[in-house]
Amino acid sequence: MRLGGKVGRDSLAGRLTENASEPGFEFKPDQPYAELWMGTHPTNPASLHSSPSTLLSKHLESHSELLGSGTEGQTEGHVPFLFKVLTCKQALPLQIHPNKELAKKLHEEDPEKYPDINHKPEIAVCLSPSFLGFASFRPYNQIISFLTKTPEIANLSGDIKNKIDQFAKNPTGDVLREVWEGFLRLSDDESVVKQYAERVLKEGVEAFKDFSGEGFSDREKENLLKAIKLSKEYYHGDGGLFSTLFFLNLVELKKDEGIYVGADGPHAWLEGEIVELMAISDNVLNVGFTPDEDKDDPSLVSKTVTCQSKTPTELKLISQIFSKSQKGQSKVYKVPFEEFSILKISNDDVLIPFDGPAIAIVSSGTWDISGEKAEEGSCWFVGAGTEVEFERERKEGGEDAQVWIAFYDADAEKDEVGEK
Repeated sequence: MRLGGKVGRDSLAGRLTENASEPGFEFKPDQPYAELWMGTHPTNPASLHSSPSTLLSKHLESHSELLGSGTEGQTEGHVPFLFKVLTCKQALPLQIHPNKELAKKLHEEDPEKYPDINHKPEIAVCLSPSFLGFASFRPYNQIISFLTKTPEIANLSGDIKNKIDQFAKNPTGDVLREVWEGFLRLSDDESVVKQYAERVLKEGVEAFKDFSGEGFSDREKENLLKAIKLSKEYYHGDGGLFSTLFFLNLVELKKDEGIYVGADGPHAWLEGEIVELMAISDNVLNVGFTPDEDKDDPSLVSKTVTCQSKTPTELKLISQIFSKSQKGQSKVYKVPFEEFSILKISNDDVLIPFDGPAIAIVSSGTWDISGEKAEEGSCWFVGAGTEVEFERERKEGGEDAQVWIAFYDADAEKDEVGEK
């Protein structure tokens, strides 16, 4: 649970938790629910439904064949990814996950704060009608528009303004890193941020009348306004508004659209519901939408990022019929690496066995999974080498029905799961 979740059954994570949790779990309709975790992560490990006192990791330690090729480089008994359903109604912390090189260095320097040496790329796919989130740096010309057409910039320090001038004249990743670090140093109670938010909310989309071209369509301006409204409601004055809005893409996903964020890609999820898939790692740097005492050193954070710009189109994932789908009713989201993948099943199908592990969750509808009834929230571990059959229960009204599967499969086509 996080403060950013929706309350009770308004939260998809909450509704799914009713069936995904251990026997005796008490669902509280007045409590916010933000995250449902699936996997063997020690912070919130899964147990067997048939034996709630048995952790999945312990079961897999004595049945390592169920992990197959997914055991490479992993702690014994652990699934090589963390699968989540996430519901948010306000901005979750602006975060960066270090790449492998920096993760190793941080672990050696402070193993308590950075407990492993893994990187943490992420996949997110939208489950709600729409989802908003900040991800990766905008094209440089868009960043320059924000930094040169925002009146409140004049109220910032001379040091930041000098760095902005340098970036406008020489827009490179190295210069941008210095500019962004200056903005990361703004506190969670900045008067200039409050002034900006109040002005924009008063003016509405007209506040962006001088912004044009790619990244500034009418719809994108409406989303900018929405992000500022959310910031004022939950984080009024937090410098994270400037270090996201001015620098990062504000990406809108529609239902079933996916996005990929690399290991050093800054991101902050704003509003909506997603399935999220990531490497098992606790390495994270928090830099915004969180109290000052919880923020990490900006100089360390700025060294983490490449400041490589991308467009929302470049971040979004393409889906296609999965080659291991015998009936063509499963779509896999193409990712740029082989560490883990995600697919969606929307109708009756049979999956050819993976050579690694998988975790499946029923996000909607009622299904028969290899002869057993599975309702909304049912969560399944699928061992390597296991063929699985999915049959959806038909109801009047054409009820939406989906199963989401996170998996590792070195045998899959490389244009589907990427190269390792």
